[in-house]
Amino acid sequence: MTVSILQPAFSAETCPRREASSLLSVEVFDGTPEELAILKPEETGRRSGYWALAYIYDQNRPVTVLCKYADGYIERIDLAQRVSKCNYQINKKNQVSFQCK
Repeated sequence: MTVSILQPAFSAETCPRREASSLLSVEVFDGTPEELAILKPEETGRRSGYWALAYIYDQNRPVTVLCKYADGYIERIDLAQRVSKCNYQINKKNQVSFQCK
């Protein structure tokens, strides 16, 4: 099941925490996932990385995020408000967190 929601730009966690399952991975798109324009992070490290997104909004295009959980659930987040950057981090327990600002 996929749910689409509009997410505020300054959320503590862009991908919601779920009691049933942990966040496994995130995909960031220039536009909608149906357009197949998946973005690679600007910088990736062993435990963190980020996507710079201001240029997409400068072209009047939307940004969409797919939050993928270990149980197979996918949450679609339409970032309607402009964000400049989205970050991911992986903690020592290999738990992923994702936030945009």
